[in-house]
Amino acid sequence: MTTAPRKPKRSRGANKLGDERAKAGVDTARGEASGIHSLDPEEGELFEHDPADIGPNPMNRRLGLRKMEEMIESVRRQGVHTPGAVMHTDLFMEKYPEWAGQVQHPERTYILGPGHRRHAAALKVGKPMLAILRNSWAKELRVEENLISENNDRDNLSPIEQALQLDLLRQRGMTGDEIAERSGYGSRGTVTRYLNLLDLPQEVQDEVHAGHLSPKAAYVLSTIKDDQDQNVSDAAHALQLKARGWMRDEGLSAEAAKNRLQLISAFPAGNKSESTPAATDETDGTSTPSGGAGDVSRGKQDEQKTEAPAAPAPGDSGRGQPTGVEIPHQADADSKSDRDTETATDTDTDERDRLLAAAESAEQRDLACQLVLTEERYASAGDLSALLVNAVLNPDEWKPAAARAHEWLRGMGKGPKASRPSAYFTEVAATGNANLMRRAAFAIALAANEVRAAQPDREWDDRDRAHLQFLITSKAAYQPTEYEQELLGLVSTEAK
Repeated sequence: MTTAPRKPKRSRGANKLGDERAKAGVDTARGEASGIHSLDPEEGELFEHDPADIGPNPMNRRLGLRKMEEMIESVRRQGVHTPGAVMHTDLFMEKYPEWAGQVQHPERTYILGPGHRRHAAALKVGKPMLAILRNSWAKELRVEENLISENNDRDNLSPIEQALQLDLLRQRGMTGDEIAERSGYGSRGTVTRYLNLLDLPQEVQDEVHAGHLSPKAAYVLSTIKDDQDQNVSDAAHALQLKARGWMRDEGLSAEAAKNRLQLISAFPAGNKSESTPAATDETDGTSTPSGGAGDVSRGKQDEQKTEAPAAPAPGDSGRGQPTGVEIPHQADADSKSDRDTETATDTDTDERDRLLAAAESAEQRDLACQLVLTEERYASAGDLSALLVNAVLNPDEWKPAAARAHEWLRGMGKGPKASRPSAYFTEVAATGNANLMRRAAFAIALAANEVRAAQPDREWDDRDRAHLQFLITSKAAYQPTEYEQELLGLVSTEAK
């Protein structure tokens, strides 16, 4: 845990130091920098020093000194009234050899701990720097955590700068719990959320630093991973930038953008019905949809082949007709048969494509429903009431809806472990857990709408469209398929 700065000793306080300097002939009244550090201070002692003889600390993770105009004006009027902390430069370099090469001014007597804005202002206006000697920080290797603590007390670091400061402790091999204890950040979870910001692409970090993106939203983006479960790879960064683009261009929340990526990952072919692979029948070149949730049985479609008519035999009614000349009524009949066959085949293909598109859309909506249920705030009070009213007023839907909801909730690890829906929801009701019961009721209501909408043999109505609109505007940020856009009237079937 960070040790609070020691108060200066009374016997060696600022007034006593002034007396000692007066005895030594140092002209403190004029504040001349030339003799201001003639007497070496002791550990924990307040003293004034020429800021030109104090160097910046390479451990300082500030990306810029903000609000300097106010600081400069304050120092110009009343000097540096809040002391910074300094260490002897040679001691710091000895104790932190890994940082020695980054010390900008190794020739200067002191190096800063906290106090870089005050130091810069003192240099600007030509006034001495008020400081406290903290050599013990270097000796005990506690410079990093004291930089963090002092800077946080002044509450002027951006989230990225705070993350960079915490990263100093991580570089020393500390665990999240140790960093939280040494830095005063409270918990490992808080430390993790800050450090994860450093995993983001630099352009997203810049937005967080500038205040254009909240650290909470940025943390959600940092949890987006590639197919190798990595969040710092080029592939992961590309996904994070894509999600950030949706947030900026479409006003999505970070959670909704992340959920959209999950949907795209689960259904990489997008909205097109061609996304389901087809197995080719080598005998006649027709295609059979693949198995699975989107499978549609083709049925027997072997076509009877019509043999070419034989030449008329002697004595036939066709006698006297030139060889190779078709009988008119026979040609018309054959053509009509071919047209009927083609029309029937086209109709079968269109229906098969429609059923396939409906099944694929239902599969995507099912995943979107699950994504909604994973959220802690899965629906507004108004949405929840509307969904529950629909479910309550249609009791015949309860059994299949409860089975689907049970499947969803069990898959998420929510609630009891009962394997039967009836037993599961009975146990949920018995828990008395209001949040769990509300989630279970919402899951059943959502499932009732989805089971209904997924039926391929019925026309959609306003309730189905409302269900789809809810998924689109929810945190799942569901993107309707082309089939669903047609049902919503967003795409004309005639334009296809």
